[in-house]
Amino acid sequence: MTRLQGKIAIVTGASGGVGADIARYLGAEGAAVVVSYAKDAQGANRVAADIVATGGRAMALHGDASKAEDVKRIFRITNDAFGRPDLVVNNTGIDSMGRASEPDAHRQFDVDVFGTFLMSQQAAHQFGDNGGVIINMSSVGSRDLAPDRVAYSTTKGVVETLTLGLSHELGSRGIRVISIDPVDFETDDRSEPSVAEEILRHVIYPVPGRRTGKPGDAAVFIKSRQLVVSAGWRGW
Repeated sequence: MTRLQGKIAIVTGASGGVGADIARYLGAEGAAVVVSYAKDAQGANRVAADIVATGGRAMALHGDASKAEDVKRIFRITNDAFGRPDLVVNNTGIDSMGRASEPDAHRQFDVDVFGTFLMSQQAAHQFGDNGGVIINMSSVGSRDLAPDRVAYSTTKGVVETLTLGLSHELGSRGIRVISIDPVDFETDDRSEPSVAEEILRHVIYPVPGRRTGKPGDAAVFIKSRQLVVSAGWRGW
């Protein structure tokens, strides 16, 4: 029996890239997966079809995580289709390459921060007596700031603070709140080649691995990185 047999998961921003990889992995482990997307219906349907094709259960579902009504609808339809969710992965996010304009920065905070808050809030409301798990996708960019990406790095820093706060607030209810900080992963929505090449030349090639991460690499990379394992206390 697979490890997540009988569990129900919602993954936002799952129409492509790392989000799609997470959704497929959860499906392969036996979870019924809601592949949530804001724009790419074709990509989300393809991910859901991949899960179903391997014997899993999945559905693509449109919703903007930064809008409260959309978030409520995502959970309502999930309940109707599969039942009460056990796991929510807040993966959706916006990474504007270069300096973000004021409208771009507003949208980035709406999606990355407020969207994570709304999804987490609704998850805490929906989880049953056995608790559940909320995973917030952050980034090493919250600490290792890249040039001209201040808005992005700031949103990820807030997500990590939100994760820590929610873990204390919800821990007594059996709800675990976790953040994952991946490095720069190559995805199918990578920016134009010239920009990507600049990133590779100035940021990636000098590091020992001499490449970015690819979906599926996470388990390998984790072995080479120090992990802080605690109930939420980081010391000083």
